Amino acid sequence: CMVQSRSFADSSSGKTFRQDVVRLIEAGRLEEAQVRLKQELASLGESPDTLYLEALLLFRQKNYKESTNKLKQGLALRQEDPEAHLLLARNAIVLDQLEVAESELKTSVQLAPTDYIPHLHLGLLHFANNRFSLAETEFQVVTKLNPGLMRGYDLLGLAQEELRSPDTVIATYRHAITLAEEQHLNDESPYLHLSKFLWQKNRFQEALPLARRAVELNANSVEGYCTMGRLLEKMGQTDDAIQALRESTRIDPQYAEAHYLLSRIYFKLGKTEEAEKEMRLFKESRKPVKPAP
Repeated sequence: CMVQSRSFADSSSGKTFRQDVVRLIEAGRLEEAQVRLKQELASLGESPDTLYLEALLLFRQKNYKESTNKLKQGLALRQEDPEAHLLLARNAIVLDQLEVAESELKTSVQLAPTDYIPHLHLGLLHFANNRFSLAETEFQVVTKLNPGLMRGYDLLGLAQEELRSPDTVIATYRHAITLAEEQHLNDESPYLHLSKFLWQKNRFQEALPLARRAVELNANSVEGYCTMGRLLEKMGQTDDAIQALRESTRIDPQYAEAHYLLSRIYFKLGKTEEAEKEMRLFKESRKPVKPAP
């Protein structure tokens, strides 16, 4: 269909249409979103907005290359679309085009400096590349732009672990936990991250209640049970440690760390057969998965 020169995003009706379809996609109602999009295309033809929405649908369907193509078509018509640059960056990350991703995220930040989401993704990209100072800066911006976002403080704590004093890191995680409790988020992440940080500092008594809270919030938290098992073993509560680690392997039989810890405990107890079994499972769980033919 023909590409129209007018931009829906410049009108209230265009903004409403785009926002409505985005909400449908984010809610997982992809078929409804496609119907709305087809109606718009049949009525008024392609525009930067419809191309963006097509790209977002393709992204949700894990068709990252075609999503990228749609975004490039839309940006050729309207360069100053921060959401399009952000989505282009997210595609690039999945496609392992990290330089492209960083460039697009920086463009998105420039176009929408008060939107915390591009800063969040840029911080995550820096963190994944061990650029902790840059990651900390981005996450600090996130917490300023959206002070109520628990995840912002949780990620800031992760970055600060590599840079700041234990007191600073703990205070950041505690703030994330406060937000999680106030907002009833049922998200174990800040509890688990603080528990693991305290474990690394040999502060087992402080770490254990946090690990317990993590598994209370998420009964399927493989990492939560494993962390709890590690702490219980350090504190001499061997039977409870075994029970927690077994729960971790029950939830995810391929979780290597829990098998390794169980093997170590069984060796200490002189249970050679159980120890060798867990060590075998540990080694098998670490093997790369062969792609399907």
